[in-house]
Amino acid sequence: MDGRHRQPVHAGWRLSLILPAYNEAAGIRQAIEEADDALNRLFADYEILIVDDGSHDATSSVTLEAARTHPHVRLLRHEHNRGYGAALRTGFESARFDRVAFTDADCQFDLADLASLVPLTDCQPVAVGYRIDRQDPWKRRFVSWGYNTLVRGLLGTRVRDCDCALKVFRKDALAHLLPQNQGYFVNTEMLTRARQLGYDVAETGVRHRPRLRGESKVSLWDIPRTLRSLLPFWWSEVLFPGPQLRRQGDKETGRQGDRETGRQGADESSLLASLSPCLLVLILAAMLFFTRLSCPLLEPDEARYAEIPRQMLAEGRLLVPVLHGQPYYDKPPLLYWLVMGSYRLCGVHDWAARLVPCLAAFLTVLVTYVWGRPLLGNRAAFLGALVLCLSSRFVYLGRMLSMDSLLCLWVVSALAAAHLALRGSRLGYGWWLSSAVCCGLGLLTKGPVALILVGVPIFAYSMLDGRTPRLRIRAWLVYLAVALGLAMPWYAGVAAVDPEFVDYFFWRHNILRYVAPFDHKEPVWFFVPSLLLGMLPWTLLLPALFKFLLRRSARAASRRPAALGLPLLAGLWCFLFYSLSGCKRPGYILPVMPPLALALGWYLHLRMRREKLEHLRQFLSRSRSRYAYQATVLMLVLGVGASLVAEVTGLFHPLTACILAGTAGAGLLLVHRQAQQQRPAVSWALCSLATFVVLLAGVHQLLPAYTRKFSLRGQVRPHFEVSSDPGVPVACYPRRWDSVSFYLQRNDVRVYRPEQRDHFIADLRAQSGTLVFVKSGAALRDLLRDLPASLEFVQRGRQGNVTVGWVQPRATVPDYIYAGR
Repeated sequence: MDGRHRQPVHAGWRLSLILPAYNEAAGIRQAIEEADDALNRLFADYEILIVDDGSHDATSSVTLEAARTHPHVRLLRHEHNRGYGAALRTGFESARFDRVAFTDADCQFDLADLASLVPLTDCQPVAVGYRIDRQDPWKRRFVSWGYNTLVRGLLGTRVRDCDCALKVFRKDALAHLLPQNQGYFVNTEMLTRARQLGYDVAETGVRHRPRLRGESKVSLWDIPRTLRSLLPFWWSEVLFPGPQLRRQGDKETGRQGDRETGRQGADESSLLASLSPCLLVLILAAMLFFTRLSCPLLEPDEARYAEIPRQMLAEGRLLVPVLHGQPYYDKPPLLYWLVMGSYRLCGVHDWAARLVPCLAAFLTVLVTYVWGRPLLGNRAAFLGALVLCLSSRFVYLGRMLSMDSLLCLWVVSALAAAHLALRGSRLGYGWWLSSAVCCGLGLLTKGPVALILVGVPIFAYSMLDGRTPRLRIRAWLVYLAVALGLAMPWYAGVAAVDPEFVDYFFWRHNILRYVAPFDHKEPVWFFVPSLLLGMLPWTLLLPALFKFLLRRSARAASRRPAALGLPLLAGLWCFLFYSLSGCKRPGYILPVMPPLALALGWYLHLRMRREKLEHLRQFLSRSRSRYAYQATVLMLVLGVGASLVAEVTGLFHPLTACILAGTAGAGLLLVHRQAQQQRPAVSWALCSLATFVVLLAGVHQLLPAYTRKFSLRGQVRPHFEVSSDPGVPVACYPRRWDSVSFYLQRNDVRVYRPEQRDHFIADLRAQSGTLVFVKSGAALRDLLRDLPASLEFVQRGRQGNVTVGWVQPRATVPDYIYAGR
């Protein structure tokens, strides 16, 4: 509403005017006289409250002297300077009349404009001015413009001049808007609370004058202080308000949110009922992660990470990872140690190596549930763990033999433990130390990146959410001491053995790979399709989730629990950190998925019917949604499409493809028929079942077929018996394949580069027979062309990306070797 033209003032109005003052002795008398003159002409009764906020000059004495001739003036004094917001609150609490206004003591406003502002409060509880032809230096006007733009975007204040120091409130509304902030953030805080409470705010233009006396108490140093107030306020009061906007009658604590978040304590009737959702998720995860472990190892990463611990075990190495006789400093050794332990227990097999990352992924699902249950509630935790378990990208990358699955476990465990440490009124040191231990294990898995992925979101969360215990320097020092104390002995030991390790590992493989990558350089959006497609069908909920997070109504805000903040912050930070990295690998995205799954699980919980979770079958079957229908159809269509593509590319036998595609197609018809009866909606249980079946078919059929086609196990393992004799030389050309040494369990496999072809031919001539693995295509043709007439290449087995054969004197046929053995 615009009220630039003055309206008549009702004779019955009474006004309390607050003037906060700090070291305003030079101008306070003029401010009092102008205020008294204006209010005397406008109001039947009024009071002028001068709040001296601990001034060091004569502000109080000048005010007392002026009060002798101006009986409507009262002095309120703080013994020490407490801030602009504290001064206003003191004045508001002391005001006696039904209309309360405030302005600054610098005489920059013409208080006759109250004739335009006060009538607006008949219809709206708050009336604010905006400065016409503002008379401040351009720097201050620019800063004010930027600040107003920021708070309108973040907080939705919707006023054009948030910090205009001429505002009027009805006293009944003011009681709900009293500021908590003691600084200049007070205007933003009060207007935001007014919007949250549904109070309409009227605006009108007011005149602005240059400052004649004194000096502004606002400086550039107030910008970071104001931002330090703005961001936590936005986080705690607007984005995740927790108990601040909780409806009356809710029984949950503020750390668990409203009635829809965290009511498992009253609902769970037995321990079995409480654990049944977790058991269901773990059974599904076990079927996805612990079946078909014997898939062949893929080159180059899986074969390398299986071969390094095999060679360490064979050579009795523990401190320094070794590959083909050379130290391998690219990564720390924790994965290698765990795989070595698996080899000790189960023997040297590809499935024994893959057992470690699969166990890590399985435990990550469990940790996600444990993280969410006390903070978001049993239902949200169950659904979050279910979303994670039924995300195809997580299943595929989690089963892969690499550092990423293990690092994901430690990062998520460290975040979960730290979050649980911060949920009480005091820091829970048991959980805090547990988080530090997990972070230290992450340092032993992949290096300093673990500390970055864990430390930054925890620090940001503690700064943004003032409801958490304050993390003092001592707590961080203890955290670093435990994490570094766990990892540093290995780093120090390797550095003592080889001083070049520090430069090679920290500079080349951590800093240089991030800022100036020498391999795997990808665009900044590289992880976006991987994340969106890899977490289908659940990412269909992302637009609705983001829309709900940005809603500013009090009802929507009250449903967003404070505990949701850290998972979202951690997932966003991991995604941003890796997106800005120059070097990008698909597995880097894994730590983003558990926090995002937890947020999606919470949103699913919010959308579902309020069935009790101990009645798990009833809860799942009755929770129907259009989203569930769309997600189910999408997954079944993907199942049909994947089966047909696999048949076209030769991965599936036509009969297998027909059976899988037909099953998915039949499912589509059933879902469509049910949806016609349900208008069209199906249960989330059906969606989860369809997703699980498609993923299980992928694990049991598509993944083994893919690895068989692109791995070397089928070409290498048939020669194991022949090559077990150390006297039989084995060679690779024109590059090394770690699958050869792993499946043959040979540490003496020779490798020849293209520039070493002459040397390779000479060695072949000197040997009586050599088992050769050569890349098919141009490399094989070049080798055959250069072989001398006295040698011949006898191919063994099928030809794929690599061709296997014996190079031997032409007069000799090596069939007796196979027959004899």
